[in-house]
Amino acid sequence: MRTTANSCGLKRVSMQKKIIFTFTIIYFSALMFSHSYAAEPFFSSLENQLIADGVDADLVRSVFQNPAVKLEPHIIAGNLKRSEKVLDYSQYLTDASVLKAKNYLNEHRVSLKKAFKKFGTPPSIVVAILTVETWMGAYTGKYPTINVLSTMAVAGDPQVQEKIFSFFGNEFSAPDIQKQIFSSLKQRERRGYRELKFLLTYLGKNRLDPLSIKGSVEGAIGIPQFLPSNIDHYGQDGDGDGIVDLFNHADAIASIACFLNAHKWKKARKPEEKKEVLLRYNRSIYYVDTVWALAEKLK
Repeated sequence: MRTTANSCGLKRVSMQKKIIFTFTIIYFSALMFSHSYAAEPFFSSLENQLIADGVDADLVRSVFQNPAVKLEPHIIAGNLKRSEKVLDYSQYLTDASVLKAKNYLNEHRVSLKKAFKKFGTPPSIVVAILTVETWMGAYTGKYPTINVLSTMAVAGDPQVQEKIFSFFGNEFSAPDIQKQIFSSLKQRERRGYRELKFLLTYLGKNRLDPLSIKGSVEGAIGIPQFLPSNIDHYGQDGDGDGIVDLFNHADAIASIACFLNAHKWKKARKPEEKKEVLLRYNRSIYYVDTVWALAEKLK
């Protein structure tokens, strides 16, 4: 009887160990799949949030496991320092610039006429926008968009903010400047996350390498400098190849025409009303006045 009892006791202990071992494996497996393995530690919670919000998990993991996808605080700091007032818009209205724009208009006349027929946006306005945005595709930006938007999306993290502030030096000491920067970072955090989701969806849909897409300090990309959310809403396949590629001139032209049409360009009659539509493209009166003046020269 004693032997039997000991055997049963040993069996119970063995079974308990197996149960504990099994639950331990399950627990750590759950941890493994619930936590992110982003190469950049600051993006770990961001990765989990994107997956929780319905962005394809495999895509998200493959993107953020890449060590080249990293925090870029200097880009955000530089953008915060930038002042619209000091930008030289007069360069787009020189005789040489107008000539380049006219040559572009002639070179892409077929695409421009097609866009005008479909959306009612004058070629002169489309070319003027492309000129001011990227010199008609000559300069579309040098910053990895995935890094810019990912950094913006975590700009509310105090440690990330500290890294951004380190590029300000003594400029950050004034209380009013601090308040302004904190407010700007909160806005960028919300916008960055929203645009990042659209960018990832666009990359996945078109099977694009995320690091191949480079753009502005705001995360705008392509010849027309669309934010990713604008690609989703207004992006057009201008050359009929089945892909919306904003680094393609025909697609860029059609997409700008679509955007302006969606914001009631044809219903706007007076110059002031037309300029209000242009402000929806870029909320800078300096920008709008330059686009309008260049378009007048291109008529």
